[in-house]
Amino acid sequence: MPRANAAAGAAGGTVSLPYLRTVLDHGEAAGIAPVRLLALAGLDPALSDAAAGPAARVPAADYLALLDALARATGDPLAGLHAGAGFKPRHYAEMGYVVLTTPTVREAILQGIRYEVLANDIGRTRLMETARGACMTWEALHGPLSRHAHELHMATWICFARWLLGEGFFAERIEFPHAAPPGGHADGYARVFGCPVAFDAGRHALHIDPALLARPSLQADAEMQAQMARIAQAQLRALEADGGGEIAQARAFIGHALPRGEVPIASVAAHLGLPVRTLQRRLQARGMNYSALVDGVRRAQAEHYLADPAVSLAQLAMLLGFSEQSAFSHAFKRWTRETPNAWRRRVLGGGRA
Repeated sequence: MPRANAAAGAAGGTVSLPYLRTVLDHGEAAGIAPVRLLALAGLDPALSDAAAGPAARVPAADYLALLDALARATGDPLAGLHAGAGFKPRHYAEMGYVVLTTPTVREAILQGIRYEVLANDIGRTRLMETARGACMTWEALHGPLSRHAHELHMATWICFARWLLGEGFFAERIEFPHAAPPGGHADGYARVFGCPVAFDAGRHALHIDPALLARPSLQADAEMQAQMARIAQAQLRALEADGGGEIAQARAFIGHALPRGEVPIASVAAHLGLPVRTLQRRLQARGMNYSALVDGVRRAQAEHYLADPAVSLAQLAMLLGFSEQSAFSHAFKRWTRETPNAWRRRVLGGGRA
C-alpha cells in the first residue's frame, strides 16, 4: 500500500519511542498487538518492550512505515488522525508534563517548542502572533511527510489544547499541506477538530484566537513543572551533545536492547557497521568510554521510569538489563548519590516507591 501522500526518497530524522507508541497504543486499542503491528511494518518486535525514554529513538522512515501498517491493519483511511486523537502526555515523556503544567497557554507552546526535539526531530514548530491572530506551524525538516504523520501531529496539538483550556476549545481553522483523502471523510475531521480544515494549503498550521494565549493552564503545577523541566533539560543536553549521529544511534540501540540483558560493545558496533576499535576511538573523542555510554542510557531511562509510580523497582531493574534489583540500586546511587526510592519520593512529592 503506498504511503498516504508519499514523498519521494527516504525520510530523515528520528522519533522517540514514547512518540512512536502513540501509534502502537492506538493499534492495541483496535485489537492489534504491538509486536504484530511492528512485524507488519517490517520493524523489530522487541521495540514493544524497549525502554521508553526520549534517548530511545527510531528512524523517521520506520515511524512512517508503522503508520502505513496501522492504516492497512485497521482498514482506517484516517489512521494517523485517530491515533493522534488518542494522544496522552506520556507519549511526549517528560516533555509532555513540562508543557501540561506550565502556567499559561503561550508559555506551554514555547516550552513545547524548546523541548520538541525530545519527541522528534522530523519537524519544527513556530508560533506566530500578529494583530490579526495567532498561528502555530509545523515545518517538515527532512522533506515532505505522509498525510498520516501530519494528521497525527495536528491531533496531538488539539489534545494538548483541550487539556490546557478545557474540552470546549476549538481552533479557528486548520491547514494541511496534503490533499484530502479519497472520499473526503469530512465527518471524521469534524469529530476530531470541530473547525474548518483546508487541504492543499501549502503548510501545516493551526489558527487560534490570540486571546487564548494569555489564558492560564487548567493543569498548571509549578512544582511538577520545575521537576519535569530539570529532567527534560538534562535529556536535551544529552541529545544535543550526540548531534543526532552515531552516538545517538548507539544510545538508541542500547536502550532497545537493555531489557534483554547486558549489551556488549560488539553488538553496538555491528549495528553501526563499525569495527569495535573505531567505535571506541569515537567515544574517546567525545570524552567517554563504552561503560559511560551505557551508564548514561541507563540513568536517563531510570529517571524516566522512576517518574512513573506504576513501575516497580524490580520491573525497572529488569528493563535496564540488571540481573537483580540490588545491582540497579547500587548503580543508581553511584550516578545520583540518592537511592531510587529517595529520588522517586523527591520527584513525586511523596508518591509510592
